[in-house]
Amino acid sequence: MNSRNRFFLLMLVSVMLLGATSCRSKKQVLKKSIHEYGFDYLYAKLNENQLNFNSLSARFSLSFEMDKKMTNLRGQLRIQNDSVIWISFSPALGIEAARVLLSNDSVFFINRLNKTYFTGRYNLIDSLLNTTIDYDLLQSMLVGNDLTQYDINKYKSSVDGGLYKMTIRERRKIKRYIKSGEIATKVLVQQIWLDPENFKMRRIDLKEQGEESHNNLQVSYSDYVKIGGQLFPSKIHIDINSQKTIHIDIDFGKTELNQEVSFPFSIPSKYDKMIN
Repeated sequence: MNSRNRFFLLMLVSVMLLGATSCRSKKQVLKKSIHEYGFDYLYAKLNENQLNFNSLSARFSLSFEMDKKMTNLRGQLRIQNDSVIWISFSPALGIEAARVLLSNDSVFFINRLNKTYFTGRYNLIDSLLNTTIDYDLLQSMLVGNDLTQYDINKYKSSVDGGLYKMTIRERRKIKRYIKSGEIATKVLVQQIWLDPENFKMRRIDLKEQGEESHNNLQVSYSDYVKIGGQLFPSKIHIDINSQKTIHIDIDFGKTELNQEVSFPFSIPSKYDKMIN
């Protein structure tokens, strides 16, 4: 795979990836004290305030830093809940550079700059960042929701810097969501920091239990705005430490819920298939 294709795939994964935790948190400390609730109460409030949608469409601007090189892009994001994620990336001039379509078990990618494409499963993305991901992790990360398709085991709650903190150990995908032939389900350790005013996520850390390479990911959410009566994070900051150190800032513009959306994706006959 050439360097340009690898760059776009790394950027795709980084925008959506769930893996583990990192460093540059923008944690805000509230001056007033807050009541210390138990885990069950906090988790119920988290679920009560999840973003509930059938479809989502949004425009975004993105800054991507890897190997001390910064790239700025614009794009469009479309999601059909629990089904399809579609992303179009464009440089400053507005001409589409890459398009991605993600289903529950497959990845489809077009690089229009050098007329290549990729189709396959998530293991290519796994190999690029030395971790394992799935559709549910990616979608939850993009909209600031919890992993509702994963169970809860060995949990605790506390107050940390003016935020509610929940730690959940040994999260496994619920059996009814595991497809036949799927590789052994990952076991996750998850930490969630909730805003005491609205019980929305301010930060989430995830890591795979027993991981020896210390890969980590941290995502911070800020500037929540009301869309259709629900709160949506208009800014997302991502730090990834893995085979590469990557920093990403996503700033969402116009965002709509539950409008009719399409997911156009076709591979031109003259495009060449990418080789891993």
